[in-house]
Amino acid sequence: MSRGIVLGASSGIGAEVARQLLDRGDEVTLVSRRAPTPAPSSAAVSARADIRDFGRLETIFTEACGRGPLDYVVNCVGVGFYAPLGADNSTVWNDILTVNVTGLLNLLSVVDRTCPELPRLVHVSSMAAHRVSRTPGNLAYSVAKAGAKTIVEQYRQGLRAAGRHTKVSMVSPGFVEATDFGRNYFSRTTGSAPQPDIYGGHRNLSAADVAEIVAYVLGSPPHIEFLDLVFCSPEQPG
Repeated sequence: MSRGIVLGASSGIGAEVARQLLDRGDEVTLVSRRAPTPAPSSAAVSARADIRDFGRLETIFTEACGRGPLDYVVNCVGVGFYAPLGADNSTVWNDILTVNVTGLLNLLSVVDRTCPELPRLVHVSSMAAHRVSRTPGNLAYSVAKAGAKTIVEQYRQGLRAAGRHTKVSMVSPGFVEATDFGRNYFSRTTGSAPQPDIYGGHRNLSAADVAEIVAYVLGSPPHIEFLDLVFCSPEQPG
C-alpha cells in the first residue's frame, strides 16, 4: 500500500485524484481549505488548510509523516477568476497569484522540511503555463501558472544538484469541465461584463481524465521521471 497527500481534495480534479488513489488501496491524507472533506474510507485522513498558511501545512505534513513514510504528494490547488485589466481587480489578482505561486512555494518548502526523501511529487498545472491563454480576463492566471512552471523546474534542478532523488512532475491539462474554475470563473466580476462560454462549445476533458494521468505518473517505474505532460481534448483549439 502506498501513502500520500493530495492537496485540493475537496472538489474537481483533486477530489477525483483522491478517489482513484483510494480505490486502488492507497492511504491518503486529503487536504482542503474548506471544511474538512469527509473521509470516504478508513484509509483516508481529512485535514483543513489553506496552501498559503505555511504553519498549518507544516503541521499536516509532520503528522502524516509521523504515521509512516510518504510515497507521493499531489498538488491540485489552484484558482482562477475573470479579472481583466482596465478595472481595479487588485484583490482578485492578489488571490490568484498568492494561491498559485506563494502556495506552491510554501508546499515545496514544507516538503523539504518534513519529507526530503519523498519519492514523487506531482503538480497539477494547466496549458496556460505554456502559452498565452485564450480565455478572456485570464492574464493573472496565465502569469501565475507560468511562474509556477518556473518554480517547479528550478526545484527539480535544485534537487538534482543536491543529489536528491525526488521525481517532480507537472501535469498540464487543457480545459477541464465541472471544476471550480469553470463554476466560479465569473463569480468575482463587478458590473455587467459579458460572461462568454469559456469552454467554447467543444469537447473538453473531465476531472477523471486528469486523475488517470496523475495515477499513471505515480504508478510508473521508479527510474522514470515525467517532466511535464501537456494534454487536451483533440477538439480544443491549440
